[in-house]
Amino acid sequence: MAPADDACWLLPRSPRTPGWARAFFRAQARSWGVAPQVVEVAELALSELVTNAVRHARAPRGREIGVRAVWDGACLRVEVADAGDWVDLEPGPHRPDSDGGRGLAVVATVADRWGQAPRAHGIGKTVWAEFPVRG
Repeated sequence: MAPADDACWLLPRSPRTPGWARAFFRAQARSWGVAPQVVEVAELALSELVTNAVRHARAPRGREIGVRAVWDGACLRVEVADAGDWVDLEPGPHRPDSDGGRGLAVVATVADRWGQAPRAHGIGKTVWAEFPVRG
């Protein structure tokens, strides 16, 4: 297996952050030659994870959101790190009249594996999702 390539971005907590993360990720994944169908589902999960970090991470102003993509030729991994507390990885019941609450359910549906770990640098957590390339 080839050594993994990775790309990292530090982004401000802003309503525009999910769009920026998607654009940076899409360009990077295409430069690696990742299959478009894998990029599409990974981008959806990344968007949900970044949106959660922007909306829900109870962190001091000025704390940035870390976004990382890793590609080893067989699996694409996306990671979102923030200074917030750990999240309940069991998506709760969704109310049909609510405009939110679907993010982790979407990630659980589209990712092969996903979870969270302590943030590598600083306080908080990293939520990650993996997308292997199927034969």
